[in-house]
Amino acid sequence: MSVNGMLRSMFQSLADSKWNKDRLRRNQFDELNEPFLFSSSHLNTIFEECETKEEYESILDHMYKFDACEVDSYKAIENKIIDKLW
Repeated sequence: MSVNGMLRSMFQSLADSKWNKDRLRRNQFDELNEPFLFSSSHLNTIFEECETKEEYESILDHMYKFDACEVDSYKAIENKIIDKLW
């Protein structure tokens, strides 16, 4: 196996690792603290990956911070989260 092949295999293993997948998930939710509103399509993508009540609530908090739920696409996300949690 060549050095390039060995390095590619090593980095692919790292990319596929549970540690890296968990890190990427955390980053998605951490980015909701940024001072700008993410698109409803991006928030929908994050919604699909939620596993805990806190993750759903972080999406709601993000939208509420910008009064985004007055827009239909964000309101739909809010409704999906409320239906899921309650």
